[in-house]
Amino acid sequence: MKKICNIGLTILLFLSFFYIASAITSSSNETTIDSPIEFIFAKSGADILESNINTTLEVPNTLWTEEEVYKIKEEIKKQLGLDNIKEVRLEDEDQLFYNNGATEKDENILFIHEFSDCYMKQIIATNTDKNGDTITFKVYSAEIQEEKTSYIIIDIIQNKRYKEIVEKSNQNQLILGRYGKNIETTINLVGTYDKKMSWEESKEKIDQLIDSVKGRKVEEVGQELYISTTAYTPIIPEAIHYGNNKVNLHLAMRYNHYEGKTYLYIANPLITLTY
Repeated sequence: MKKICNIGLTILLFLSFFYIASAITSSSNETTIDSPIEFIFAKSGADILESNINTTLEVPNTLWTEEEVYKIKEEIKKQLGLDNIKEVRLEDEDQLFYNNGATEKDENILFIHEFSDCYMKQIIATNTDKNGDTITFKVYSAEIQEEKTSYIIIDIIQNKRYKEIVEKSNQNQLILGRYGKNIETTINLVGTYDKKMSWEESKEKIDQLIDSVKGRKVEEVGQELYISTTAYTPIIPEAIHYGNNKVNLHLAMRYNHYEGKTYLYIANPLITLTY
């Protein structure tokens, strides 16, 4: 369950991102690629480390009761194929994300944390299967300062593979579509090269990958062993407003001195994992 800590960070980062980014749709008639993110990663030549699909539904001006939150949790659990495994309840939410005492039996356990008071109700559930893939979902509803809002988040981490990200993304959107239409999806792919790549080499690699999908750079920042570039490509039909620009592609590379590897991050629309 070591990778589960990434999910907690992803959820927190995504919630922050959700408030500052508004989705838009491109009307471009450019040639499309079935899965641009998979296409870019295949072009990169990197070894896959993990892929992450985070799908969030916001239901504004809505406050679910404790019974409704529990009912939604049961429905989501069933639709994700987690209804026939044992539930283990944890008192401390942090145990979901920082419990290093996991065993091979965890694939048969759905860890649950529930919290409810007069302002907020939430249930978080997580499971790691025999392949090391982790599914986490969260049902949340609150009224804070007279503002009602509810969320459902499904977050999936695939271990050392990425070929099913489009299928998983579509599945998550179908599941959440039963509860509302305001759905946002973020896809992150993480890969590695077994060598040190200079800033110039990393920049050239990122430029090539952006060019492969007819993209244009929006912003680029970096230093000696790190570079991060946001871009827009008409190949991906949806984009967000980031400042005064449209963005739907984010690439970053950094060198890890301790591992002797260069990491590659590819995301749509923005990287939401720590890097």
